[in-house]
Amino acid sequence: MEKPDMVFNGHDGYDAVVVGSGYGGSVAAYRLSMAGVKVCLVEKGQKWEAKDFPTNSFKIISALRMESQNLGVSFGPKDALFQVYEQNDSLAAMACGLGGGSLVNAGVMVPTPVRTRRSSKWPKEWETDWDSCETSAATMMRIQSVPLQFPIAKIMKLIDVGEVEDMVLDSIKLSMNFDIEDSSSRLPKHQNMDTCIGRGNCLAGCPYNAKNSTDKNYLASAIQACALQLGILEESD
Repeated sequence: MEKPDMVFNGHDGYDAVVVGSGYGGSVAAYRLSMAGVKVCLVEKGQKWEAKDFPTNSFKIISALRMESQNLGVSFGPKDALFQVYEQNDSLAAMACGLGGGSLVNAGVMVPTPVRTRRSSKWPKEWETDWDSCETSAATMMRIQSVPLQFPIAKIMKLIDVGEVEDMVLDSIKLSMNFDIEDSSSRLPKHQNMDTCIGRGNCLAGCPYNAKNSTDKNYLASAIQACALQLGILEESD
């Protein structure tokens, strides 16, 4: 793979650079921006609009990039929505676009199991902030209870939650917009969304503009604060 070139829209004076725009990168960029830090966020993929997400098997295949070092072959657009990499006995699948993995996951949001929170591997100071941080994330992602039966909800009811303590299936929530009148009022004016119609296209990107991916909340808020600049990674042939 050739060394990528960075192309920025605007000046090049930044206090911090964040690489990637998924759950990790978007939160880091948002927190830094809210603290008054001038941030440049670098993302390889494009900004996906709802109308551009694939809606059938053929379009999904067309939105796939596959690279196999084992076979020495690669195919598909370099900025394809789905990126699959094979090397030795490892296989990695990820999303490519502003919003990262939040564009193509099922949007399932569950509380952190008590057993996990009690692990000695976490800093002790985190325990006092855990609830407030989860509440903050839930508010930003606009997680909502599922008011209808559609593929994701049906599948989740068949899953054994195992060690997820003190949790019932009814507590499972999704980062989807189910009530357009209620949710749109809490979104930035330029990010108004439509309501979920239960088609189950979540894993291929929501073509109905009803999914709360990170580009619609964390990144939108950081940009609105005028403290975040987007950079695009362009790979040379």
